[in-house]
Amino acid sequence: MNIRLKTFAAALAMSALLPTLTQAEEKAAPAAAKSLASHTIVTINGDAISDLEVLAFNALQGNQNKLDSQQAQVQLLNQLVNTTLLAQAAKKDGIDKLPQVEAALRMAKVQVLAEAKVNDYFAKHPVSDEEIKAAYDKKFTKEALQEYKVSHILVKEEQEAKDIIASLEKGEDFHKLAKVHSLDSSKDAGGELGWVGRNQVVKPFGDAMSSLQKGQYSKTPVKTQFGWHVLLVEDMRAQEPPPLDQVKEQFRAQLQQQQLAKLVSEMRNQAKVEVAGAEKPAETKAPAAPAAK
Repeated sequence: MNIRLKTFAAALAMSALLPTLTQAEEKAAPAAAKSLASHTIVTINGDAISDLEVLAFNALQGNQNKLDSQQAQVQLLNQLVNTTLLAQAAKKDGIDKLPQVEAALRMAKVQVLAEAKVNDYFAKHPVSDEEIKAAYDKKFTKEALQEYKVSHILVKEEQEAKDIIASLEKGEDFHKLAKVHSLDSSKDAGGELGWVGRNQVVKPFGDAMSSLQKGQYSKTPVKTQFGWHVLLVEDMRAQEPPPLDQVKEQFRAQLQQQQLAKLVSEMRNQAKVEVAGAEKPAETKAPAAPAAK
């Protein structure tokens, strides 16, 4: 939840925000829009609702509206009025005192505060362009951009893979052998996997694939968790990385998530968390002193 105060305050600077506003309120709205000071927008049965509260309500609905039109503003205010009337009725009926409702209200407050802390942390610890460029360069290395047109034969036993390699040494066709022996679903296509990069396959497979030249097959079986492989690299090409500007915000979001994960991890390490009913670690007792003789 990113509360965009300035955007909403600017949107409120329209005299036609609510057709039911008094003339005095209409004149006061533009002045209030120039600052983030709380300004009453509407009063419902004596409960004053400020512009910042309207903004918070919009964010809590998950709305992404810019509220830059009179229609959008009036629709939001009408929704807020209806919701407030229902909430007032709930309090009048004592529903707010129900245990499950009190618990929900407490957790809603926890959620809002947590999201506010995240927004505050990101504002105080912005991801720099240098950090984004470093992450970009780390991901789009020459090796990572290399793609291979690869085929493989997957079998259960190492010896069978060695026998297939022996057949290849005698000049037998790789794709025909794949159709006969491979356990992989690619067998019907002669073991062809198409164009793949190292980051798309498990490490042993990728290591073996990148060690081969165009037209070469693996001379020794390659073991993965799926079984034993014989590889054939039929072609290779270098991909162009996406422009930095095109993926900049994706990297910013990823780096922010890494920052947040680190922050939460540090908090957990310093926190005392006790789960009801969980076994506590046994305390280590010092050995008893030997009896005096």
